[in-house]
Amino acid sequence: MNAIAILDTSVATNNLGDEIIMESVRRVVSETLPNAYPFVIASHEFMGEASRKLLDRAEFAIVGGTNLLGGGMLKKGALWKLKLSDVLRVNKAVLLGTGWRGYRPVVGKMDRFVLERVLKPDAVHSVRDEYSRQKMQVLSKTAINTSCVTMWSLSPEHCREVPTGKAVDVLTTLTFYNAKPEADREMLEMLKRNYRRVFFWPQQFQDHDYMASLGVEGLTLVPPRLDAFDSILRNEDVDFVGTRLHGGVRALQNKRRTLIMSVDNRATEISRDTGLPVFERGENAKAEQWINSDAATVIHLPTAEIARWKAQFQ
Repeated sequence: MNAIAILDTSVATNNLGDEIIMESVRRVVSETLPNAYPFVIASHEFMGEASRKLLDRAEFAIVGGTNLLGGGMLKKGALWKLKLSDVLRVNKAVLLGTGWRGYRPVVGKMDRFVLERVLKPDAVHSVRDEYSRQKMQVLSKTAINTSCVTMWSLSPEHCREVPTGKAVDVLTTLTFYNAKPEADREMLEMLKRNYRRVFFWPQQFQDHDYMASLGVEGLTLVPPRLDAFDSILRNEDVDFVGTRLHGGVRALQNKRRTLIMSVDNRATEISRDTGLPVFERGENAKAEQWINSDAATVIHLPTAEIARWKAQFQ
């Protein structure tokens, strides 16, 4: 029996979106490598000796989703916590729907050095959008655009079951770390005008306090758990209109009409590649028109690239 490692982004995080990502990662790993024994290692904190020993025993390590690439990979704010000693030791990471963090004109020398060392040299690496794939071209690695792993279940058959018309209520999210109070307040007021109830889900710990600071009354708070979020999606007649990418994808997974108000490069780039319904944050007039129009959900998945990533393990 072979052992593999899974670098889990849902450990040591305050973002429930990481749970959404890792659920899809685990499903894909289970389907693609059904007989492999998975060692789970946290990516958002530095490895201890136990994690290093597990990684040494693993044939390779799947790196699941999120903005782990680029942008000062050995600096304090990096999401993928690596020490220089780990960089010199790993050499077996395989990317699965991983993204490049933010828009940066060039790939820094240190980031190139880190990625050249830690990524498995003969693997096909999966990134979540074309922008991330282009950034990877400076490396001596094979990277393909498979879109985010959370999108892989959004087949044409699945999307045909997403309603085209407006729901009675709406489920929304905000993003505290990229705050634009005027635009976010306007979005919440717009949702109140167009729906009977506005459910608010704090995907990240600080989102609730940010929402409260906007002074918009009458929102229905959803408990800060993924199962509570799913319960609203499954049991209420709701659309999703909000700023959180993976909150929106989770709504689509549950066959709910979805519009994401983009606050950074993630939703914007995935939308360009796949047709994921996305407007830029602040485009509230366009969002209101979308809400009150019939809108079919059509997602274009890179099925050949997804199949190529899976085939390398067969």
